[in-house]
Amino acid sequence: MVGDNKSEFISLFQEFISSYPYTPVGLSHMATYKEQRRLWCRNFEAISAIVESGEAITEPILFQLFPDRELAITLNSQYGEGDDSWILTIPRKRDNYLELRLPLKLKYQHKWIQRLVEQIGYDILEFVGCCTKHPNQLSAACHQFSTGEYSKGFPTEMLTNLLNGLQPDRFLLINDNSRQVINYFVNKSYGKKLTDYPAANSTGFNLIKALDNTMHQPGVPVLRDNDLFDMFCYWLVAVKGYNFSGQELRRVEEVIEFTSDASRMALPEEYTVSDCAKDTGFDIAELEGWIRAIERKGQGIFYGPPGTGKTYSAQKIANHLISGSDGFTELVQFHPAYSYEDFIQGIRPQSQNGELRYPLVPGRFLEFCKKAESRQGICVLIIDEINRANLASVFGELLYLLEYRAQKIPLAGSNQLFSIPKNVRIIGTMNTADRSIALVDQAFRRRFAFIRLYPNYEILRRYHQTTDFPVNGLIKILEQINNAIADPNYSLGISFFLLETIAEEIEDIWQREIEPYLEEYFFDQRDKLDQFRWDTIKLRIKN
Repeated sequence: MVGDNKSEFISLFQEFISSYPYTPVGLSHMATYKEQRRLWCRNFEAISAIVESGEAITEPILFQLFPDRELAITLNSQYGEGDDSWILTIPRKRDNYLELRLPLKLKYQHKWIQRLVEQIGYDILEFVGCCTKHPNQLSAACHQFSTGEYSKGFPTEMLTNLLNGLQPDRFLLINDNSRQVINYFVNKSYGKKLTDYPAANSTGFNLIKALDNTMHQPGVPVLRDNDLFDMFCYWLVAVKGYNFSGQELRRVEEVIEFTSDASRMALPEEYTVSDCAKDTGFDIAELEGWIRAIERKGQGIFYGPPGTGKTYSAQKIANHLISGSDGFTELVQFHPAYSYEDFIQGIRPQSQNGELRYPLVPGRFLEFCKKAESRQGICVLIIDEINRANLASVFGELLYLLEYRAQKIPLAGSNQLFSIPKNVRIIGTMNTADRSIALVDQAFRRRFAFIRLYPNYEILRRYHQTTDFPVNGLIKILEQINNAIADPNYSLGISFFLLETIAEEIEDIWQREIEPYLEEYFFDQRDKLDQFRWDTIKLRIKN
């Protein structure tokens, strides 16, 4: 890296981190890397298996080498203009084509054209196979492919995407964006020819390695270094339009596509309290009370015995809170091994380029908050089974911020100041049959609004108004069971029976879901358990 370019790079990279990755467009951009890599690997393995079996590569299979919608290959045959030549065109992105001009006499020889298409496929497979099996022969492979009769001039960008998809630790994505960035910061002049790729690839990795500390600071998205570098290059060229040569760059077409994706992002439809009441069965007045409590505290917990619809109700309330805005909702489930490092931030070992490193990685809640900062509407994080984790350990200093939403404090392990965005809401669910609410830390309890859900038989009755199931007999049995249990934390809920096909399925539900629960509770009271066996109560339910 030349002169002051490193400090310039660091400054630009910090601007990139604060302005792009956690926007709706940036989040969509980040998600593409893993999915595209999965498709490339799957399709390449499938095509290689066909070749090994001795079958020919057909056009549709060849096209699968490049599943990305921006780089998808479709081969079309047409007449050339003026010279009467036969042209095979391979569209690249929008109006950029690779054209293979063939003699006029071959115009009607479709089988020959088919063989040509297959030959291009074989050349690609041979090239990629050589590079992935013998990476030290990259230069020779690029030279051989570039001088082939029909493969010369093949879009370099397509090939580097395929190499990166198969072995991302060895091959960078080199395109118009990354090429400009590499050339500028290391004072090189790599071109678009495939023969320039080996040197550009090596230089790019050296550039990334030299900026290791910058790319692994707190708040940086958890991506492969080379994916993060590619994303930075896209932002610098296509979004920021950075001035490399004294003139402001024209934003390339790619930014139009990303922007249009964001502009078409569907906002959640209006979901009123009335809609919520219809779906959950709770009264509007009761739901409005829940919503006021959550808005007042910023976070709430639905608690109660199993089968009372805690998670379902939390999701419906969340849908109401985000409806009609650009807000979103996510769900995470706690468990006994869930930790502060999972939820807030912590050191995570990562292997990249054959080296083991230990970056400080943001946890689920920090990632959620970063995403929420780019939105105007309410964003809701649902924490299912919240009391199954060690809450004081998992939440750490977040307990302070839950109460003092306007404050900022440094997080453990870094000097990074953090505050919970004003538009963030947290809704937890707590099964009281697993752990009583009385066991929850008092400091934690006072920071949440607690909303108790109990077996509401009226909801069960209203649900089956449109079915032919005789629900009154079932309700009487449930009341008897819960009276026998005599502990509201272990009451049997109604959600087991909120099914339109309950008449056909109730025997199976009772024997495989209800009886095992009762066996656990009445393990030393066999006489009570026998009162509620299916063979004992089945006639009473139907009457």
